Amino acid sequence: MLKNMLKSLAVAAAVAGVLVAAAPASAATAHTSDESHPPGNCSQGVLCIWPDFNPWGTPSLVTAANWSGGVTGLYFYNYTSRSVDISFTFGASEYTRCANPGGGDLYLHVNVTKVSFRNGTCVW
Repeated sequence: MLKNMLKSLAVAAAVAGVLVAAAPASAATAHTSDESHPPGNCSQGVLCIWPDFNPWGTPSLVTAANWSGGVTGLYFYNYTSRSVDISFTFGASEYTRCANPGGGDLYLHVNVTKVSFRNGTCVW
């Protein structure tokens, strides 16, 4: 009986060791960016806007060109080489945020109405 229990413990320890070793490897491949606003599942060459703070979820907008319409936005990643103006409404007010390449957020859930790529960089 003692032998069977020791075998069971050895198998359990081996399985636990494999799981512990595998977790960091899979986590590293899922997120390789050190940025505070990572690109998630956004492909190079496009602007992605998500309705929440999950850049690995389904984006509400993916575009490589000027766009207009209406989608919910909170988090974005500009994976292009150009800056972009993101126009949106919150309540009855309209706003525009210029975004250089990289990630950021719109701070609140907003209705994104327009995306305009620009030739110059954002200047604050």
